[in-house]
Amino acid sequence: MQLWVCLRLSELPVQCLNYRRPQPLAVVEQQRVFAVNAAASLLGVEPGLDPTSARAIAGDQTLQLLPREPEAEQQALEELSCWAYGITPHLFRFREDCLMLEVSGSLRLFGGIEAVVRRCRQGLAYRGYRVEIGIAATSLAAWAFSHSDENNFTALDIPLPTRLGGVSLSMLVPLHAQFESLQRSGMQTLGEVLALPTAALARRCGHDFGELLQKLCGSITSPVGHFEPPSCFQDSYPLGYPVNNHDELGPAFEQLLESLQDYLRQRQLQTRTLHWHFSGHSGYRELLEVRTSGAGTSAAEWYRLTKLRLERQPFSDEIDHVQLRAEELEVAQPLSEGLFANQGQQIAGSQLVDVLSNRLGTQAVNGVRCRDAHLPEHSLVKVTPGEPALKKRLPAAQRPFWLLPNPEPLRQKKDKLTFWGNTLELIYGPERIEDEWWAKATSREYFVARNEHGELLCVFLERRHKRWFIHGFFA
Repeated sequence: MQLWVCLRLSELPVQCLNYRRPQPLAVVEQQRVFAVNAAASLLGVEPGLDPTSARAIAGDQTLQLLPREPEAEQQALEELSCWAYGITPHLFRFREDCLMLEVSGSLRLFGGIEAVVRRCRQGLAYRGYRVEIGIAATSLAAWAFSHSDENNFTALDIPLPTRLGGVSLSMLVPLHAQFESLQRSGMQTLGEVLALPTAALARRCGHDFGELLQKLCGSITSPVGHFEPPSCFQDSYPLGYPVNNHDELGPAFEQLLESLQDYLRQRQLQTRTLHWHFSGHSGYRELLEVRTSGAGTSAAEWYRLTKLRLERQPFSDEIDHVQLRAEELEVAQPLSEGLFANQGQQIAGSQLVDVLSNRLGTQAVNGVRCRDAHLPEHSLVKVTPGEPALKKRLPAAQRPFWLLPNPEPLRQKKDKLTFWGNTLELIYGPERIEDEWWAKATSREYFVARNEHGELLCVFLERRHKRWFIHGFFA
């Protein structure tokens, strides 16, 4: 049996504009009030009024009028759909201000319908949305109950046609124009319509209206859609008040990172980069990029790295809106360790790299990797921390642990080489290297030398000019 939860966002045109302040606010479209917030509604301002009448009704109170932004509404519904995907994958948008969630398969996961409804209310409240909720065995009935108080959980055991009997026809007019015609004929509730003979009702109102009633009452089961989330994650959090202190952003970070973690887990994805977008009504914009070397980072770890990164990038103006984007997604790879691997030490090392990178900047932290090159000064390259090593196995060679930035010449007296006053003894070599014939030809013979203190050095003979150099030190 299907169980639908309708989330009707009656103030979506207002709330999607990131205005959560208490002053009266109305959204205008085609010189008519389209939607109002709670403060304007208390003054008596209603949808359908012209702006002049709305201001007159507001009286001495300042009524702010804003143009409607359908694109912002659709973007808000898209973000909320991604959030609701964490409750059920079976959902769709209905009309311009509703989300329909089929939750029968999620009841055991969350602990029943009451827990699901509580999660919906809390999640939307955190995002600054006021919601009316309807629950029924069909999506249309759930939408109808979202306009009434017929939403106690014990009523779910009552047959749906009986529950629908008291629904006003005036409320159902948006579903079909025939409800208005039936209302003009003297009927007031849906129960009166359902009591009419089915054949007579079909002749009077048409086949499509009869089919609508069947879908409303559950005689015809509507197919359950499957929401496909977008290829990149995006969610936002309106603060509702100006902020220029990082410490006040904790709730926004926690909410958005939990939403990201749910999104990644459900789609079995992971990411190494987050983009935080901060904005204010004055037009101020700030972008913050947070990176990690480990793609399987938890929400708690992302939170810590974001706070560290913010220490290097303070706000220069007030912000009241936070948006989180994750576009560089990859398929999640399960960790595979040896039976006795010291996993805790590896995780600590990865976290250290992330902390240093976000505190000092990514340019200050690098990894080192071998590459296929003959000359020692070309055999190492700086890479991004965490970048995998070459799959190709390089041939073993005598290479120093500490390589000098540039080779330094050695002193040669007769047949003896000296460095810093110590005589050197060649104990291994030569290894001849001929390279870069296409640019500046290099011909060297490398040796391992030992000084009087037993320390091992890497030296070479430059064959073209018969000069000796020291290139590094062995550990």
